[in-house]
Amino acid sequence: MDQKSFLSEATAQLTALVESGTLRGWSLNATASRSHQRLFASPEGTALACHQSRRVEGEDCKLSVYSPGEDANHVGTAFIDLMPFRPIAEQLEEALELSRGSQNQAWTLAGPPAIPPAPVETCDPQLRDNPEAVMEDIENQFTQAFARANGCRLNSAELFVNYSISALTSSEGLAYEVEQSDVYLEAAMEKAGNENDKEVHEHDTSVAAADLDIADFVERCALQVAVLGDSEEPETSGSASILIGKDALSQMLEAVVMQLNCSNEYLKLPFLQPGDRFGGGEGDALQLQLDPTIPCMALSAAYAIDGMPARAGALIENNKVVDRIVGNRFGQYLGLEPNGLSGNLVVEAGTLTPDALQGTEYVEVIKFSSLLIDSQKLTWSSEIKLGRHIAADGSVTLIKGGVVSGNLKENFTGCRLSSTLGNVSSPPSSYSPALGYRGPDAMLITRGVSMAGQTKGENA
Repeated sequence: MDQKSFLSEATAQLTALVESGTLRGWSLNATASRSHQRLFASPEGTALACHQSRRVEGEDCKLSVYSPGEDANHVGTAFIDLMPFRPIAEQLEEALELSRGSQNQAWTLAGPPAIPPAPVETCDPQLRDNPEAVMEDIENQFTQAFARANGCRLNSAELFVNYSISALTSSEGLAYEVEQSDVYLEAAMEKAGNENDKEVHEHDTSVAAADLDIADFVERCALQVAVLGDSEEPETSGSASILIGKDALSQMLEAVVMQLNCSNEYLKLPFLQPGDRFGGGEGDALQLQLDPTIPCMALSAAYAIDGMPARAGALIENNKVVDRIVGNRFGQYLGLEPNGLSGNLVVEAGTLTPDALQGTEYVEVIKFSSLLIDSQKLTWSSEIKLGRHIAADGSVTLIKGGVVSGNLKENFTGCRLSSTLGNVSSPPSSYSPALGYRGPDAMLITRGVSMAGQTKGENA
């Protein structure tokens, strides 16, 4: 049975189950995906040589069912993957049985809005329509950038261009489609002329090809290669000043936004609410909004995840919480009006410039090994994979290792945000959710950071 016929039959059977009272509701999300993939070797260590080029296509269908609960105030829930090669009725019965063992407080599912939201561009049309041309362009950019990376030997690389279209339908009459795209680049390189015992292995990804800075990616890889076996640990400090980039900054703000979701209040987790202060002091004030309408960004969408029309709005103004995310389900549980707030993190530029950093001693963290953020405590820690210690006189020492940690509420007190803006647009993966950010390229943190490394003067 082809997917169209399969979905039609599944919808008919689900509708019949609702009409008979066996189900209270359902939602169905059917996705068709396509991936163009190229795998490269580099026999001479200087250029890409494609040894495998393939196109992979797939289809999947995810079903959510809601069955009558043990009483009128409860509902059974279950989520399964529907398989086209199995009898539909058999799979629906299994979903029903699963739902009876998972009782939740009842809520009303979102239906179609009176006025449909305006369309939002969620997919890079070049990745959708011209994937091969995009891959050729990325290969050329990578080749040119690597030619400038002195002292590096290229070992291998991978390049994927992905596209999918999903169609969501529900028992409440909600129906819409979402297109998504992303590009993924991975490369492995080492020091030229050395024994192959240490390798730098990095990747970069983005929803739109334009947001993938190939030259910057290769430059960052080359810098890591340059310090293989030739770097120092940072000095131990209980009150360090660090400069972080947009990737780390966006992940930290993502944790803050989690506490601005009303679901945390219902689940009795730490949460922020209107009127609370976050950060402050002298420095640049935090102005944080959500915007689901920015074209080709990871968290852009016409509809929020719960089926409500997505809406932009401010969450924090001048370090004061002015609103929070009230979703359809948990809003109903708390007696709050769902507001549809969702989308990419948008932060206003600050005042920090390169000139303003002159005469300041700090550690620039170019790359964290693995930035671990506790979204409940709003604390974080990581080893430094690559960084620079900048002395007050401007002298620079490359550093690696050591453990740096901080407290976000203190970090955003007296901080400085860069005057230049950048984007982070990372699609979801098996280990992290999608992340969309438009805001300062960097942040200078002067409070709430400690660093464990070498004792001062140890390597003198």
